[in-house]
Amino acid sequence: MTAPVLGLAEAAKACGVSQSTLRRKRPELLELGAAQGPKGWSIPITALIALGLMDRTTVGTPESPAGRPSTADVAALMEPPAKSSMEALVEALKADLAEAEKRAAVAEAVAAERERIIAAQAQALRMLEAPKPNEGYTKEAAIERPTEETSSLFRASSDRQSGQNAHAKRPWLSRLLGEIRNG
Repeated sequence: MTAPVLGLAEAAKACGVSQSTLRRKRPELLELGAAQGPKGWSIPITALIALGLMDRTTVGTPESPAGRPSTADVAALMEPPAKSSMEALVEALKADLAEAEKRAAVAEAVAAERERIIAAQAQALRMLEAPKPNEGYTKEAAIERPTEETSSLFRASSDRQSGQNAHAKRPWLSRLLGEIRNG
């Protein structure tokens, strides 16, 4: 009877080591009957036991007495333990939480974009609104043309002011002229 054979990943899992650990032991494995072909590794369990990577004691069955593991025994050892109902519930809740966080992030991005659009539209609306008129201001008063009477009054008042304000515009000149007259 030939010993059961495992691939590289199966053997690493059965021994509880990484695949790179088995690759480093390639020369020893080849001496003990392992083969590396185009389809991958073929590692007999006896080679793993001889290297001390796998325990020699195994669970015996009627088909396979103790000390001689069968392929079914090795496969049973390699299977991950079944998840309890609580572990399955935790996994489902984690998936739901991840989905909810993703939806929340998308909703926040949409809300921020909408706020930006509303602010831009409010600014454009403010630019389009007419200015509010000041108290006592009317369009008719702004358009009204000066008459001859208002023009002559304006000229007379501006002439008087220009003579009086000439010194006010230049305080140094008025001080100089004041000192000359007074003094």
